[in-house]
Amino acid sequence: MGRKNLKLRELFNVNDVPEKFLNFEFPLHLATDSRDVKLNGAFVALEGAKVDGHDFINQALNNGAKLIIAKRNKNLNLNIPENIPVITLDDPEKDLSEIAALRLKNFPPREIIAITGSVGKTSTRAALEKILSSHFKIHAPERSFNTLIGCSSTILGMPEDSEILILEFGANKPGEIKELTEHFKPTTAILTEIAPVHLEGFKNIDGVAREKLEITKSENLKRVIFNSDNEYLKNLNGVSVGKNKNSDYKIIFEGSNYKLPDLKFKIHHKNKTVEIISHVWGSHMAVPLSLALAAGNILGLSLEDCADELKNFEALPGRGRVIFLSDNKFIIDDAYNANPASMSASLKTFAEIKIKNKAVILGEMRELGENAVKYHAGLKNLLSGIEKIILVGELWREAFNNDPEYIYLNSWQEALREIKKFNWSGILIKGSNSIGLSNIVKAL
Repeated sequence: MGRKNLKLRELFNVNDVPEKFLNFEFPLHLATDSRDVKLNGAFVALEGAKVDGHDFINQALNNGAKLIIAKRNKNLNLNIPENIPVITLDDPEKDLSEIAALRLKNFPPREIIAITGSVGKTSTRAALEKILSSHFKIHAPERSFNTLIGCSSTILGMPEDSEILILEFGANKPGEIKELTEHFKPTTAILTEIAPVHLEGFKNIDGVAREKLEITKSENLKRVIFNSDNEYLKNLNGVSVGKNKNSDYKIIFEGSNYKLPDLKFKIHHKNKTVEIISHVWGSHMAVPLSLALAAGNILGLSLEDCADELKNFEALPGRGRVIFLSDNKFIIDDAYNANPASMSASLKTFAEIKIKNKAVILGEMRELGENAVKYHAGLKNLLSGIEKIILVGELWREAFNNDPEYIYLNSWQEALREIKKFNWSGILIKGSNSIGLSNIVKAL
């Protein structure tokens, strides 16, 4: 067993650390939001466009922070206890990413697995954690921390004896995946999907594809695992996963593949076939689960062990979680995010469920650029057979030409009031996270 974590003198320039704290162990948790601080963790104060983290240092200390990282020459004007180390850096976000990269170079885990794609990153990561955690010492982000500072925070909180590091690489403008790849140099790259997301930054889906494929240029890369059903990924060199008959790990659906709350399908690899049964929403979730299974198998676990680990896997909140209520009603909590690919997949699965009094609350899909209206309009034919359709956001009105068949609202609060008027049996709640539809899930 290694030490819990590295000493401050092993991570930072010793001139940046007060001398009496040089042998202080870096905490196993680092937060950039004072509300996320854990007892005995670290807090990084970042200057944002609207909010300055330095204004929340006291709150972080009240929440149990035992290390503060701040910007140099910032007038903190705070009464910080003498036993709390304060490290000041010229540019905390940039400097911490360099320190995290140096840590990986000097103390590398056996594998650095990075997951990118337009959808499915967090579900793939969670499934992979489930598969690997019984066999290896795993370190992974606690949430979807997929930015430069998010990955840096994850790495700096990694115990020294970790064997496998799992990261998510996200981007909403060109250059971000390249930067993450150059800093953290994954040994295994997993690509989930290329779809029209963040088009305000990427302009078109070709721009999305170019950005995501930057991960394959890692100088330490050993393997690429990819979704072979995706048009932009199918010709990659590496390990293919998908329904395509030539896929290395072939996804097989037989008859009805979805029955609440379980998704059931099979994976065939070489001369073996295993069955996957997991508590997740929708047939589209077969890809994240199968990518995770392929990675676990490649890292030395049997197909059977991987499938067995997924038996009790449950979707994360907001990402296709099925919630049963005491009155035989159910909620599909898919409220964390939405884009045309994930919205279409979720609606198609909802159509498979044969019940009366179906309802949907759909928030608009944001950051889709100049074709946003077109992408919303393309979902209209998937709404047939649903008795109550509530659409939140102005884009729906334009996309559906104010068709009176639908209810158009401007906020999650209005949508909550409206759905309470309807005696629904099952409801799908999905939209971009900024719409706030997760509040409806909590209220119901």
